[in-house]
Formats: sequence, structure tokens, C-alpha cells
Amino acid sequence: MAKKAEYLVIDGCVQDGRSVVVKGEPYSPPNKEVADALLAEGRIAAIKDPRAQQLLRDNPGTADDVDDGE
Repeated sequence: MAKKAEYLVIDGCVQDGRSVVVKGEPYSPPNKEVADALLAEGRIAAIKDPRAQQLLRDNPGTADDVDDGE
């Protein structure tokens, strides 16, 4: 079973190797340093973060594999 993403891209996009994750899609950083840097930039937010929850409500179906706790 695939691991549930802990973060959601909330601004722009994130390139991870060859894959590009765009706004509204779930994202799992490769390590804590990358996660911390992207959080500091405001590029990603934790799934439970109000900004991520608002994005999920505004765009249902963009992050089908995200466990939003609801």
C-alpha cells in the first residue's frame, strides 16, 4: 500500500527528480531538510494545515489519495 502524503503543494509547483507536483497535489518530500525548506518558503503545507484544507475544499478531486482527516 502506498504511503499517504503528509503535505500538499499550496503554491506553485515542486520538482522532485523527474516528477513535478503542482498546486493542490499531495507531496512527500524525500527528507526532512527538503520538507523544512519548502515549508519555510510557503511552497507546501501539512495536510492538516488550514491552508491545505481550504485548498482541498476549493478544488475537490485534485488530491484523491490524501487523507485529510475528515
